[in-house]
Amino acid sequence: MAVGGEHLRAPVLAAAGDTLVVGRTSLHHADMLVHDVGGATPQLRGTIDGKKWRMDYLRDLALTSDGTTLFSAADTPGHFTRYDTTTLAATGTYGDGWDGYPSAVALGSGGAYVAAGRQWGSTDLTLYDAATGAAMFAADQPDAELLADGVAFSGPDVFVLLRNSADRLLLWRVTGVALPTSNLTVTAPARTYVGSPLTVEGRLTRTDGKALGLKPLAVTRRPVDGTKEPITGVRTQKDGTFTFEDTPPDIGEVTYLVFWDGDDHYRRSSASVTVTVRHRSTLTMDGPQSGVVGTAMELTGVLMAGGKPPSPGATLTVQRSVYVGNVSGRSVKLPPVSVNADGTYTFTDTPAIAGTYSYLALWSGEATAGPAKATHQIMVE
Repeated sequence: MAVGGEHLRAPVLAAAGDTLVVGRTSLHHADMLVHDVGGATPQLRGTIDGKKWRMDYLRDLALTSDGTTLFSAADTPGHFTRYDTTTLAATGTYGDGWDGYPSAVALGSGGAYVAAGRQWGSTDLTLYDAATGAAMFAADQPDAELLADGVAFSGPDVFVLLRNSADRLLLWRVTGVALPTSNLTVTAPARTYVGSPLTVEGRLTRTDGKALGLKPLAVTRRPVDGTKEPITGVRTQKDGTFTFEDTPPDIGEVTYLVFWDGDDHYRRSSASVTVTVRHRSTLTMDGPQSGVVGTAMELTGVLMAGGKPPSPGATLTVQRSVYVGNVSGRSVKLPPVSVNADGTYTFTDTPAIAGTYSYLALWSGEATAGPAKATHQIMVE
C-alpha cells in the first residue's frame, strides 16, 4: 500500500506506535508527512511544514516509542528540533548551529536521551537530556566524518558510523553515555620545586555527592614534552577520596590526568590538574656587624636560581627598617638593586640616626625559579 505520495528521492522514515513519519529529502523545504497507521488503512494526520519551520536538507528522524514525539536532524536551522506528532508543532530544540550540521539523531533509555550527530563541525556527537535539552556529553572524531542516519543506541552505549579521508567506513562505539554521570575532582598545589614530593588528592562521587566506594583509577603524569607516564596503584577509599604522592623530575608545567573507566551503573569521568615546577632559589646577604651614623655601609650577597645565576636583568627589592631601643621606626624601600651576571650584588646605605638597622632583600623569582629572601642586621652608633 502506497503511503506519502511520490518522492523524487528516497525519503527518511521513522515509525513507532501508531505513527509513521515520512520526511521528504528532495525539496528545499523538507516537509514531514505524519500518518496514523493504527487502522486498516493509513491515514494522513497532517504535514509538518518544512517552510514554516525553516527545515532544509533533512537527514534523519527519530520517534519516541509511543509515536507522540518526533525529533529531526537537518542542515537548517542548525539545531535538532522536537515536534508533537498530534499538533504538528515544534516543542523544543537541542544545541545550535555553531557545532556543525545536524545529520543523525537517535533516542535512548526509553526516550530520556537524545544522541545527536553532526557533520563538518567541532563536535561529532552530543548527548542531550530529552526533557530539558541540557547537553550531558560531547565527543569528536577529528579524522573522520559522521554519516547521515549514522547514530544508534545499544543499551547505554552509542554506535556511530563514520567515513575517513581514505573513504573507509569506521564504527565508533561510545560506551556508557546513557548511564548516570559520575563526578571526579582532583586538586594539587599550584607550584612546587623540582625534586620535592607533592600530594595530589581528589574525590569520585555521584552527581548528588554520594561516594561510589572503592574504585581503581588510571593516573598519568604529562610533563611539558607531552609524554605520558603512568602512576599505578591509585584507588578511591570508601568515602570516594583518593590521594597519591609524586615527585616531578624536571621544571615546567606538569599535568596529572585522573580517569575512572565507569561501571555497569555509572558513566566514566575524568579530571586533571596542572602544577608549575620550578627550581629553588637561594639569596644571601652579608655586611658589617656595626656602623657609625653618617658613614656609608656596604652590603653584598649572591642570588642563585637552581644552582646557577638568574636570567640577565634580575633585580632585588630591598627594605630597611630602623629600631631605636624597643621602638621600631618606619620601613623604607631602597632603590632597586641590580644582580650581576655571576649572581652577585652590592648596595650601600648611609645611616642617619643610631639604632638597629634591619635589611630585607627580596627576589620575586622567574618562570623557572622560585622566589628568595635574605636578611641582615647592623648596630649603628
